[in-house]
Amino acid sequence: MNNANTAGHDQLTPNLMAQVFLAYAADDGCRTPGEAIAGPSGADAVEALRQLFTQAQITYRQCPCPWPAGVDPEVTISRATEACDNYVLALSPHALADVFCLQGLLFALSLNKRIVPVLIETVSVHRLPEPLQTLEVIDLRARSFPLARSTGGRQLLHTLHLAADYYHDHTQLLMKALQWERQLRDPALLLQGEELAQYQHWLVGANGRLHHRPIQLQNLYVAESARHWASQGSAVAQGIGWLKRWL
Repeated sequence: MNNANTAGHDQLTPNLMAQVFLAYAADDGCRTPGEAIAGPSGADAVEALRQLFTQAQITYRQCPCPWPAGVDPEVTISRATEACDNYVLALSPHALADVFCLQGLLFALSLNKRIVPVLIETVSVHRLPEPLQTLEVIDLRARSFPLARSTGGRQLLHTLHLAADYYHDHTQLLMKALQWERQLRDPALLLQGEELAQYQHWLVGANGRLHHRPIQLQNLYVAESARHWASQGSAVAQGIGWLKRWL
């Protein structure tokens, strides 16, 4: 895992990559600086998660609270989710009723991101969104502090470190492919050389996985990169052949 500084809650800069997007309900995570938390609550769990990531040098992003004027929360969360390796969702009754948590979850699933649900308050299993019902949930309800010394905290860190390089590569390729798509498939943004060969090799293994496989856009981007440079090479060879015949 890299040693980049942890992103603060007011730094949802577009395309700023991080290892974790920390998703939680506003009712669980929004409080003013220095505000005391009375007793176990969703708020103390979210704060403990922030401290855990900071101490473990795991870069993370989260929603600003309150949202700045003129900012579109849905777009901002989508861009932050694209740029993160893991979508960590703090599960609570508030989160299951929070439209931005649920929208972010669905978007992360559509990108084949690794979803890491952490249970911070008791919720009915029947209320969980269907995609979460088949995922392992890390239970942080009986948490102790600091979180890194608790069973749930250690389990969360182990999960985030597991195959971390794969998820980082997944995010990097996704960001490149999305930029290419949004720039009307500009050929200047295609992969080439060693980087193209690297991702061609990566796709062989990635497409054989059961979970968190590349999405169609990533496959298309690599395929189009290879096709483009092959056609360029063919054109150069034809030009050289023509020149030799002319001479």
